[in-house]
Amino acid sequence: MFRRAERESFEHATVPIESVVFITDQSSDESQRRRHEVQEFLPLLKNVNSWREITSDQYSNVSELLTKLDEQQTDLVITYRHLQEQSLVPQHSLGVYLDVLSQVATIPVLVLPGTSAHPKPLSGHVCDRVMVVADHISGDNGLINYGSRMCPDNGTLWLCHVEDDAIFERYMRIIERIPQIASEEARGLIETTLLKEAQDYIDVCTAELKEARPSVSYEGRVTRGHFLKQYTELIQSGEIDLLVTNTRDEDQLAMHGMAYSLSVELIDTAMLLL
Repeated sequence: MFRRAERESFEHATVPIESVVFITDQSSDESQRRRHEVQEFLPLLKNVNSWREITSDQYSNVSELLTKLDEQQTDLVITYRHLQEQSLVPQHSLGVYLDVLSQVATIPVLVLPGTSAHPKPLSGHVCDRVMVVADHISGDNGLINYGSRMCPDNGTLWLCHVEDDAIFERYMRIIERIPQIASEEARGLIETTLLKEAQDYIDVCTAELKEARPSVSYEGRVTRGHFLKQYTELIQSGEIDLLVTNTRDEDQLAMHGMAYSLSVELIDTAMLLL
């Protein structure tokens, strides 16, 4: 009974974004034009103390880019998919630069919609609908706080969790083979408990965030299904401007599977990769 009453705690903290690097494969003039579009899209960046650009003439391979990036302290990297790949844009990757950057650098990377060769226009549009997604949202304070940081006053912050059907059914098939367990009853109880855990954490976060940032509206969604299909539907129905998700997996070098699938599929949605 006491275990059922336990809830993950959440502590709101303001994430500092004082220095930003904008990486493009364009000339300096074109890079500055795009930078101004980004500042209109994300008003919080207008007050950044340090802003620098890394343009096409400053790097020709991944190693040079990482060296250039490390020259100064940076809180946020902003870039595009498929840098230096104008003539060949692979459909099932983010491009070699972003693939490496999102895993090697410890700095959050904001990926703008579209590709470097064909960016989605941002002019005249303000990012005011932000969605935070995770395969295990409970206890992920850093992810929630970054989502809150990117959401402007009078905007809407969505906290979402999808319990993946494929994983759930795999464990249920194992449980069904154990005669000592009433599998039908277990199915209902496990599903209810999994969804309740995520919903409880979202409720705790929402209550804390409303105290810290009452000018922001909050929406929560917890469901079961195919994660990519469900998140795509949520993004489209909510008209989401920015998706915030974790990319690093402690057990592997490659990007986290869910984050990579979302990054490749949702090419017209801006994403903050943590």
